[in-house]
Amino acid sequence: MARRPRAYAGRSSEDDDETASSASFRLDSDDAVSADLQTDVTDVTDSDVPPPTRRKGKGRPRQKRSRPRSSGRKAHKSEKGSPSLSRPETDSDCSSSDEDVNVDARCSQRPGRRCSQEKSRAPAALPGPSRRTDDADTSSSDDDCRDSSSDSHSDTDPDIDSDDEVSSDSDDDGYADGTRRNITRMDERWARYCRKRNKKYRALPDSVWADPASALRNARKKELTLFLRWCLRLRRGKNGRKLRGIKKFKSLDTDWKSFLRHYEKITGEPMDNELGRRMRKSIRRIAREHDLDTDEKEKTPMFIEDVVPLQETTLRTMEKRFYLGLQRMQQCLYPLMACFTVNRINAMRRLQYQHLQCSIQRDPHGGPPRILLEIKYKFAKKYMGVTQANTFPLPEIIYDPSLMLSPHTFLLGILFHDDAFRAPGIKSMEDLRRLWVEDGRQQMEVPLKRDKAHHYVFCKVTSVRGKIQVHRDQPISQSTLSRQLKVFGEIAGFPWSLFTHRFRYGGGTILNESGLVSDAKQNLIMKHADIRTFLNHYLPRRIGTDMQALMRGLQPDSAMIRAVTRMGRWIDRRRPRELTDAQKATVEHDPELQAAIRKRDAFSKKLQRSRKKSGRKLDKLDKLKREVTNTRNRLLYALRQRVREEFDEEQAVLDIERQLAGTAILDEETKKQLQTEEQLLPQQIHLLGKLMTWPTSSSVEIEWQRRNEATEAVRLYCDVLEGGPRRGRRPKRTVPVQETLMHSPPGEMMAPAQHPLLAPSPSRHEIALQEAGEDIRTAVKPRACFQCYGNPAGRDHRRLMQYSRHKGLLRHFRAVHLDDRHCNYCNESVDNEMLWRRHTVDKHRLNVRYLGDYPHDLRVY
Repeated sequence: MARRPRAYAGRSSEDDDETASSASFRLDSDDAVSADLQTDVTDVTDSDVPPPTRRKGKGRPRQKRSRPRSSGRKAHKSEKGSPSLSRPETDSDCSSSDEDVNVDARCSQRPGRRCSQEKSRAPAALPGPSRRTDDADTSSSDDDCRDSSSDSHSDTDPDIDSDDEVSSDSDDDGYADGTRRNITRMDERWARYCRKRNKKYRALPDSVWADPASALRNARKKELTLFLRWCLRLRRGKNGRKLRGIKKFKSLDTDWKSFLRHYEKITGEPMDNELGRRMRKSIRRIAREHDLDTDEKEKTPMFIEDVVPLQETTLRTMEKRFYLGLQRMQQCLYPLMACFTVNRINAMRRLQYQHLQCSIQRDPHGGPPRILLEIKYKFAKKYMGVTQANTFPLPEIIYDPSLMLSPHTFLLGILFHDDAFRAPGIKSMEDLRRLWVEDGRQQMEVPLKRDKAHHYVFCKVTSVRGKIQVHRDQPISQSTLSRQLKVFGEIAGFPWSLFTHRFRYGGGTILNESGLVSDAKQNLIMKHADIRTFLNHYLPRRIGTDMQALMRGLQPDSAMIRAVTRMGRWIDRRRPRELTDAQKATVEHDPELQAAIRKRDAFSKKLQRSRKKSGRKLDKLDKLKREVTNTRNRLLYALRQRVREEFDEEQAVLDIERQLAGTAILDEETKKQLQTEEQLLPQQIHLLGKLMTWPTSSSVEIEWQRRNEATEAVRLYCDVLEGGPRRGRRPKRTVPVQETLMHSPPGEMMAPAQHPLLAPSPSRHEIALQEAGEDIRTAVKPRACFQCYGNPAGRDHRRLMQYSRHKGLLRHFRAVHLDDRHCNYCNESVDNEMLWRRHTVDKHRLNVRYLGDYPHDLRVY
């Protein structure tokens, strides 16, 4: 039978143990069996081994071997008490000859050890006394060769992680960015709490509060409860900023969950169940003591009916302006993607071209081929592992009644604007319409360019010194996208803040009530681990079931129930977005603001009397000024929220009195607000004309032409310069008013309204033009831009615009006109930026400097 070769003399006893334990047979304790086994081995070696080598292995005494015997072995004894051969000894004797038998084969298989095998053959003919020395030399040479081979492997082997790297938890644990920020915030608060406690017990020799991690491991219910109470009393956060405070029980519960994650990260294990149960009781008691609001926030869903007024507002209004028309098209595409795929904001804003797939599909119902867009959301929510990405197929709807609700119109327009298709001949929708699916196939793929695979669909657009830059390789920030959605929701007349999860509320409700989607598929679409997540956090609390009809056995009015439960029910464009001057004046008498003003003025007078004005004192004055500004803005924001919340009831009373009085005309203020319209760009009017169309014919060619023209209008509008976001107050409309003459009927004579020698009264446009020119000529700190005023080809609202403060004009000039080299007002040219800055100071009293160059009293806006 085949035997394992004997190990080299340099192998350790541990290797012998492993060899002995891995043998495929076991010897009995009987001597006869051992003798028979030795006979079998001898027969094998006699037939195969050369005589000189066999005599060498056979003549060496067993008890004088140089290989040490393992101390942990026990000799097997027979029934008669005579010791039998142990397992390692038998392996050694049997493998001693077998090693020499297979020496040539092993040398051919292991070139690195050929040197040791050749050396072991040379001293075979030497006398017996010198044989042990030669064997020892052979063993040492084998060890050297084996060690050199091991060293060569160790050079290429990877390094072993340290204990700290294995034991410590990594920050990249799969949590979302917001969750990580919450964990970090609770970590910082616990460190602040420990520093506060350490000041009290600093005199003690071994204070546990010196080390926050050690204090957290030893903390029990009492200390954790005190920590939560301390967090509720915090008024200042990072960098001395005033905190909003915890007013809802849900906020306290969220902080506790974030603290538990921090606790597990520091201690290495979750909190004990008994301690966690006791802390839950403490949290409920703390909520009662501090009178925290236990009501959940409203979860009014957004349905497709609510997206229609939102899209119209985004396309029509100029109260919110962008740098580039591409940004407005992205904002039109975003609600559609959120509504049709019910994904989170981070999953959509990080969507790249590599996650898009465009193809021409054969229509299974017959007819012309249809364009299919497949969107793969790779960056969906995940935790502790890789999450499978969902792919949403969106086929084109040929006879779509509203192109504003078609994602193909906006997405393909953005792709055409970026020239993203790989085929050189595809430049417009007409080129796509000329493609067809050949026989025997279902689709024709229309690939995108590989070098643009990492371009973002919702990319970042910035303005640097008046130059618009499109960063295709950078996604739009989450704060910018959320802010834009909120602003357009307010302009559309929604009462509550509009955020992405409202589309998830509506989409999840439709999926749950449709009966066509199982719970498993709903969890897959919405990336939920369990259906309870939807029931606890997504399902609206306003019941969308016609309970009256259901209980009475009548036919439920689903359309009526859906109309009264969706967010569009509370739309009112009259809802104010800004405060009036009288409302703003009431904030100035607030005690908190007056206290901040007195503190700032007292320190400012003290600093003026001081002869030495150090940088530390100036920084303190800046801090007090910022405190006044932040307090005023915070109070104005709170007042604005209160006015918007109280608008429905107060306006309802006015409407009721007006209707009961029989007055059909709205009051003057509301009438002016409804009549005030923004000037639309010609490209914007053209875009609205192409998107707000209806199918007028059953012909496919005419319908294709309608969709092609809408996509082309989107592509053209992506290059439109809108002028950038507004600064300061929203300006009123200042368009010229046409002076119409009243013609008297024939045969009647009318007395002149004024003396014929007197000049006619100037229009509002002329009055505004004179005021702007007077401000530019005489004001010490002008508020009108001389460059915009002197440009006769510019738009009227730009030429006549006067900023609320001189600093607003400085910001505008620094961002738009700093690179100009020609003065439109003076009609003079300059050579470089230094002369341009000198011209603005000497001729127009406009000292344009960078923000870092301003003194301390001008840095706060």
